[in-house]
Amino acid sequence: MSEIKITVVEVNNVAVYPPVISLLECMADIGFRISFIGNNIASIPIRLLEKSSIEFTEIGAPARSRNIPKRLYDEHVYAYKVKNKVEKSMEESEILWTTSFNTVKVLGNLVTNYKNIMQFMELIDEGYKFKHFFKIHLKEYAQKAWKVVVPEINRAYIQKTIWDLENLPYVFPNKPYNLEVGEITEDMVIPLDKVSHETKKIVLYLGGIWPDRDLKPFASAIKDCGEYKLYIIGKAYGESSERHLEDLISNYDVEYLGSFVAPKHLEFVKFAHIGILSYTPVKNSTAFLALNQLYCAPNKIYEYAAYRVPMIGNDILGLKYPFEKYGIGYTCDENDKMSVRETLRMIEDNYSCLQDNCEKFYRNTDLKSLLLNIIND
Repeated sequence: MSEIKITVVEVNNVAVYPPVISLLECMADIGFRISFIGNNIASIPIRLLEKSSIEFTEIGAPARSRNIPKRLYDEHVYAYKVKNKVEKSMEESEILWTTSFNTVKVLGNLVTNYKNIMQFMELIDEGYKFKHFFKIHLKEYAQKAWKVVVPEINRAYIQKTIWDLENLPYVFPNKPYNLEVGEITEDMVIPLDKVSHETKKIVLYLGGIWPDRDLKPFASAIKDCGEYKLYIIGKAYGESSERHLEDLISNYDVEYLGSFVAPKHLEFVKFAHIGILSYTPVKNSTAFLALNQLYCAPNKIYEYAAYRVPMIGNDILGLKYPFEKYGIGYTCDENDKMSVRETLRMIEDNYSCLQDNCEKFYRNTDLKSLLLNIIND
């Protein structure tokens, strides 16, 4: 197995893509030799950076000028640089593993020159640069790919249908491969002191704050339940999300702890009593954006489960399916305070059983076996 070399490429900031870090760790532990070409490599955990089986190549981020012609030129130069590094790496690699749409967008038809495994964190149909000016032939690339990988079974069937793929994409879940947090950094000390001294049961929201993550209905219901306190960890993306966060803090007795680079955020999950997941389709969003929300595949499910934290979420299939199949949580109508309260009570009534199921769910998802199956099948 150690004779196989794989080039893994991710042009997005790897700090906000924990599944890429899990993939690299899993590959390394199996015994593959890896060349990782990525952005913000310094954010990768030291334990991974020190592995002799992985070569790291930093590509940085492309310049983003407000001048459209200059931005086009800068991105062209950036793509040329990344392609050169990939071509050089592939002189010794058997497999090219791309981990996002943006990566395929940068590499273009170069991906078809190799035995390519195309992994997609999100559902996608057509790909474009600069809105609809420059089309990316994503369906064609996917059809020519050696393997297509997605994080959730419903997404596998959707992508197979939309892209008219011969085979069903493989599922490689967004499970953290390693739970080691490392040293406690200075910015974590005060927030950790807060959660460790909280007298109420902590309901934790972990993850980015986006327009499709509406936490206000949950916050409103939890505020009226005297035994709970809602804590939030994550970055607010965009002005509307920042206003949403400010509203939660000011009007709903929510405690915001800040944002921490993965896997540092896992240190806080240990103090959670219940974990929240919320995905709400945004008005006027595209069909595929809505599908991404309805068939979410959050790594938060595995992060909560790893620490035996039962979950509550809104009533969408992406949460309902794993919650019911594995017995790790319950969904509710988040816009109905009574429904939220009743669901919290159901969690309390079945808390020990839910905890045990969370542990089994996390333990029984074997990333090594799944990865070997993708490579060897």
